[in-house]
Amino acid sequence: MKTILLFLASLLLILSLKAQETIKIMQYNLLNYNNYTDDCTQSNNNVSNKDEYIKTIFNHVLPDIFTVCEINQQPLSVDRLLNNAINTDGRTNYARGNITSYSPYSYLINMVYYNTDKLVLYNYTALPTNIRDINFYMFYVKDPNLAQTKDTVKITCIVMHLKAGSSAANKNERAAEIKILMNYLNAFGKTSNYIAMGDLNTYSASEECYQLLVNNDNPDIRFFDPINKPGSWQDNYGFASCHTQSTRYESNGCASGGGLDDRFDHILTSFDIISGENNVKYTNDSYIALGNDGNHLNQSINYGTNNSVPSNVLTALYENSDHLPVILNLDITFPTSTSNFSKVPFDFYIPFETQGDKAILVAHCDGNFNIEIFNTVGSLIKSFAINASQGYNYIDISDIKQNNSLLLFRITSPDGKIKTYKSFK
Repeated sequence: MKTILLFLASLLLILSLKAQETIKIMQYNLLNYNNYTDDCTQSNNNVSNKDEYIKTIFNHVLPDIFTVCEINQQPLSVDRLLNNAINTDGRTNYARGNITSYSPYSYLINMVYYNTDKLVLYNYTALPTNIRDINFYMFYVKDPNLAQTKDTVKITCIVMHLKAGSSAANKNERAAEIKILMNYLNAFGKTSNYIAMGDLNTYSASEECYQLLVNNDNPDIRFFDPINKPGSWQDNYGFASCHTQSTRYESNGCASGGGLDDRFDHILTSFDIISGENNVKYTNDSYIALGNDGNHLNQSINYGTNNSVPSNVLTALYENSDHLPVILNLDITFPTSTSNFSKVPFDFYIPFETQGDKAILVAHCDGNFNIEIFNTVGSLIKSFAINASQGYNYIDISDIKQNNSLLLFRITSPDGKIKTYKSFK
């Protein structure tokens, strides 16, 4: 009988460790979506045609998080993509992030679209650079047991579109952009469940901007390539399976030509996601460049045979952009009430819907919590205690936020456990 009970207990433990949710992520450079130029015109980059192409691709993948580069900054354009290509065929469950355009070349921006059945976008920010904004989108995964566990799984997506070009000046500019990002992360310490994604425009893993991401002096903020493919990517058959640009051999005047020979588009993750340390783990072998079968070096993706996707999807990928999307899956394991109390018995966040005026302390027990608020240079701005009840407790911080765009919160629980949180507002 004891043997049977031990077996059942072990089985329950194994089952409890399995992923309870999967989050699929797709990153895609859309190529001047609804942005006409001298080169990209209504004839060779028509937005109505692009809507249909993107809809075909989206329906095939159905990502839960869809991050994009090169979309017109106007709300009408951002909403057009949502309504014409994403929330179609009866879907109404996708929403978009907020628009930012702080940088000089922000007429084309990054954006995120996400599945509201699985995710809540609770905060966002953007870092200005000399070229384009680097956007942060902070999600938590909807947990059906949240009322019992009082805990959530969080994921931060960092979306970027770095300076294009192969000259030394272009490479230096890319490095300058990434230095802004990494200095920002360094100010806050460990990155937890972070994903860096976008069109990096890098030709080799040895380039300074890429090394700043994957080999940073601070190991806590390093990112990792899930497929572990460092090297000189350009025109290299050894990396043919991960090339993302160009989808076509001959340019149409808007899309670049040359065939598949560059790995410009990436999804990199923090070590926590590689290891699964904080309830989010990269799904092994899920990373792909959609439409790349590994056999089209320096060729159009539709040249000859390519059975990596259905033919209508292949056509849409070829016609819509000169970039291919990159995709990966994340396995989510929801926290349990047991794990909550073995760690820190509270959580804390600032929902972006409140414009940063209120913070939420999710307490797993009743009692007095001490809250200290610092600015980014470490000066104490305010210290106070609240008598919290188990569950959600709302804290008015509007007086502090007026003159401080970035804040650090150090919270001490009734039993002396301490954790530091960062505000991105």
